[in-house]
Amino acid sequence: MKGAEGLIVLLSPDNAGDPRWWRVAEGRIGSRTQGAVPAGTDGGGPVMLVLPPDVAVLRRVELDPAMPPAQARAVAIRKALEAGITDPAEMHAAALEPVEGGAPGVWHIAVIARADLAHCLGWAGDRGLDPDIVLPLGAILPEPEEGPEQGPEESYVRADLAGIAVARGRKGAGHADAPWMQALLSGVPVETLPPEEAEAALVAALARPPVNLRSGPFARRRRSGADAAWLRRMALLAGLLLLVSLSITVALIARNAWSTSRLDARTVALARPFAPAAGDAASAAAEIDRLVAERGGVHAFTGPLAGLMQAMRPVPGVSLATLSLNEDGLLHATLASARAEDINRVLLAVQGAGFRITATSSTDPGGRVIAEITVQP
Repeated sequence: MKGAEGLIVLLSPDNAGDPRWWRVAEGRIGSRTQGAVPAGTDGGGPVMLVLPPDVAVLRRVELDPAMPPAQARAVAIRKALEAGITDPAEMHAAALEPVEGGAPGVWHIAVIARADLAHCLGWAGDRGLDPDIVLPLGAILPEPEEGPEQGPEESYVRADLAGIAVARGRKGAGHADAPWMQALLSGVPVETLPPEEAEAALVAALARPPVNLRSGPFARRRRSGADAAWLRRMALLAGLLLLVSLSITVALIARNAWSTSRLDARTVALARPFAPAAGDAASAAAEIDRLVAERGGVHAFTGPLAGLMQAMRPVPGVSLATLSLNEDGLLHATLASARAEDINRVLLAVQGAGFRITATSSTDPGGRVIAEITVQP
């Protein structure tokens, strides 16, 4: 079974003290540093912020064992808040998970001032951390064996962890070196938990915390799907879509340019018997116009051709399949397009330029619309 992984941040009881940073991998503490935020705090796994025992306290609440667990939890939290001298509205509490084999009806509640918890989370946020778990240090210690509530048989469990001394009795936990706790520990049995066992309990809390104060109004906000990896994937997809769109546009422009070049070549070929010196479509059309004008004619060929070409330019989806000037004096052309709407746009534009047209349409085996048209002034 894979061991716990994550980052443990232990706050010092002394406000001026430096926090300790433990990086855990495969259930073992791999690195220990103290002071400034170490590199690699985002190395994977949850982040657990451990509060000193004088910041978050534990309180014991006894209820009717027959009470349903969900109701008992809520009642225990309310009673723990009401047991203090501070206004419950200014406090925050969370119940420890019941221990297997524990006394029936007994609940242990972690209590902290809302302002203190907000301050601790703000401290973490200033260092780029958003803790998954906020744990009172005293919660990792086992509860002492049951015994009389008063007298010398009262017992405690004590541990020294990362320079912090903590003690837990059956009614609560606190800083073991605090004067009030020293008075309670005097003359009663105190079991000292070996440091390695205390560290193991703290590491185990990464995977299964006995309590998490990040609940209610302090619950960790769920991240949306727009994390960095998702944004990178979306940016890549958008780039690919843009590239495909650009490729399609370039292909259409190239196709239209090819059609125009082919039409220009066809124009030069048709005009060559009358204008052998013409090197391009423009000079061929000019020479034909000159010859027609000398004979007192009208621009029977170049006029309809120019009108057709002008109508096709803004519609790149239409290509010119054939072009000819028959003996009847009409310009004959075959238009092809994937959409009938595009051919209709060309025909309407030719008519709008003052030319008369006839058209018959069909569909080729590939599904393209084919229009056989004639154009005359």
